[in-house]
Amino acid sequence: MAKDIFGNTITHDIYGNLLKKKNKRQPVGGSQKSSVRITQKGRCKDCKKILIVEEYHHIKHVSNNGKSTTDNLVALCPECHRKRHIKEKAEKLDKKRTKKISDKKDYWINPLSGKREKVNSLWKM
Repeated sequence: MAKDIFGNTITHDIYGNLLKKKNKRQPVGGSQKSSVRITQKGRCKDCKKILIVEEYHHIKHVSNNGKSTTDNLVALCPECHRKRHIKEKAEKLDKKRTKKISDKKDYWINPLSGKREKVNSLWKM
């Protein structure tokens, strides 16, 4: 991180925008790549085609505290790697947008506030 003339850490620019932090990701080593490729017999993990150009995918993402270890890596062809990221992004959005309601009959949407509220037992006949 950058420091000012007084030694204080600068976290925002002059417009108030947060400064980017340094990337703490450990690079995948050549021996790790070779090990993953040998384990998969030179084939894509998803489509099983022979890898001419390979990309390495973290099973548990680094952003979710995943490590760059051989058991957390798979070799994929560029097309399968792109598809896998699109699928993961869609699943994350679906999970975020799907709201679980324990019993749909016990709730209703208030048209004035737009909030979900419990059904009053006096309303039932």
